[in-house]
Amino acid sequence: MERAITRAELRAAIPNVCFERSTARALGHLFLDYSLIAILYLGVYLSPHWALQLPLIFLIGTVFWGTFVIGHEAGHGSFSRHARLNTLVGLISHGIILVPYRSWQRSHAMHHKHTGHLKKEEVFRAVKPHQEVLAHMMIFRTPLFLLFGWPLYLIGLRNAKQMHPVKNSHFTTASDLYSKPVKISYWASIALVAAFAAAYTSVWILFGFAAFATYILLPYLVFAGWLTFVTYMQHVSPEVPVHDEETWTGLNGALSTVDRNYFPFNRLTHRIGDCHVIHHLFPTIPHYHAKTATEAIKPLLGQRYLSSNRSVWVDFFHTLTRCHFVERDTGGTYRYKSAYPFVPNFSAAKRRQNVPVAPAE
Repeated sequence: MERAITRAELRAAIPNVCFERSTARALGHLFLDYSLIAILYLGVYLSPHWALQLPLIFLIGTVFWGTFVIGHEAGHGSFSRHARLNTLVGLISHGIILVPYRSWQRSHAMHHKHTGHLKKEEVFRAVKPHQEVLAHMMIFRTPLFLLFGWPLYLIGLRNAKQMHPVKNSHFTTASDLYSKPVKISYWASIALVAAFAAAYTSVWILFGFAAFATYILLPYLVFAGWLTFVTYMQHVSPEVPVHDEETWTGLNGALSTVDRNYFPFNRLTHRIGDCHVIHHLFPTIPHYHAKTATEAIKPLLGQRYLSSNRSVWVDFFHTLTRCHFVERDTGGTYRYKSAYPFVPNFSAAKRRQNVPVAPAE
């Protein structure tokens, strides 16, 4: 049996340079993203036909997903050593894409705190066979969630079993995401979302729905689709274990995620998809050091490091058809199973049965 690894050993294996944050480098990435978005918008404006506009619109939404990732790094403090700058970057980069930064930061912290937990996971929480499997499949396991999953999450659909537009919302002070110590920036993030939403609505009023759809709605849907899709593929997979109170630890939860191949968008979206395991282990590592850090820990993790070199679209098909509910396996953890009788269930138990879970931290 392999020896259980500890987080301290993983940290020791990573070069110290991977934890260094360069404000100038981070701002450079953000500047390049917005410059590319501006160029792509110019291309859409100059394109004589919608067939030429659509691929540019897709790229605009994709790069906006990249700006979200940079704001996400600001939320973790990996953008800069300066907390106020992190807050400012998070407020602006998220406000532009209608994300209330402070409440998102809180819900995302809850996701990191309980990743892979059967009962406490913040996003894409696994369910047992008797827990409304059909409804769960209809909402989360069809391509429709790519369009509506992210807006629904912001409004209040934050797990598979409950929709509460007040308590779970990212937009109200009655939400469990509201925090008095950051109330000024909390309200500032909501005000920014409202201001940008008003500006985008004015495009509709002044220039018509076609212009609004071309320059605002479609890029937003692409961004929202990417965000939902990547988050789903990071944490739901036949080989990804789910833990209950008996086996969950912070390290086991961090390792309940998988790196995938999003080529050719890995660099464009700042490695959030193909280097996500290291992000959950050490979220303060900037994205431009993530690949080096990932390569450093892979030998220590061995089979506990989950990754796929196949196209993410192939993995998406496997996940949609095989990951509907979880059942406990012989190793004590839970594994995803398919609700479709014609799909054979995949089990990684044999491959991982000699791999110990991490000790309590």
